[in-house]
Amino acid sequence: MKIQLLKSDDRGQMKNEVFEGRPLFSNGMASKVLPQSFGAIYVFNDDILYPKSHLGMHPHKNVEIITLMISGTESHRDTLGAHEEYQTGDVQLISSGKGLYHEGGNVSETENARHLQVWVAPSVLDVFPSVQVLKSGQIPDNSKENLLVSPNGTANSLIIQQDVWIYQVGIQIELPYNYQLNSSKNGVLIYVLQGRITINGVEVQKEYTAFINETGLLEITSLSTISVIILIETIL
Repeated sequence: MKIQLLKSDDRGQMKNEVFEGRPLFSNGMASKVLPQSFGAIYVFNDDILYPKSHLGMHPHKNVEIITLMISGTESHRDTLGAHEEYQTGDVQLISSGKGLYHEGGNVSETENARHLQVWVAPSVLDVFPSVQVLKSGQIPDNSKENLLVSPNGTANSLIIQQDVWIYQVGIQIELPYNYQLNSSKNGVLIYVLQGRITINGVEVQKEYTAFINETGLLEITSLSTISVIILIETIL
């Protein structure tokens, strides 16, 4: 197994009057620490949206955009006709394909909202755009393994136009979690949302990121009462 760790303090930082973000990838910034991409993933941001923040209509084309709501409530409106609000635990997948416009923001006047946003390069270009949503009530159990996104919609997951699988996993202390990759040629990105873990014996702290390749099996143990991770397997 090859593993590279990105510490919380080494993530990038973006900030304006609307939000503050902590990117895992360079996204055009000059950096000796942040990678440009990992497999098909080229954006992974941990974002805070300020109260009453709003980002106006803007376009996307040929990118798969996954948003995982961590806390708060955010609005969404797009040129496909969707007009919704997303709350803690909801997951949205935009397959922008030929192109669409959307807008949204934090609906609260007093509280921040937080989400993770992941951008993935699709395997097929110029598909008809679509927006899929997985509500928190549709996710079986937040304390165990939950498949959120996959290429084929397994276990009612959202369907992405790429060989990418996204899981949210709760790991209890003294109950190791084993993950078998779909292909040993793939890589795995693990982001620790809560707690502290080991991956095949390597310790990874809260809000650290692990980039892993050259392995077929991962054994992940929690060093906290419960740890929560986002695990993304991607074609390399």
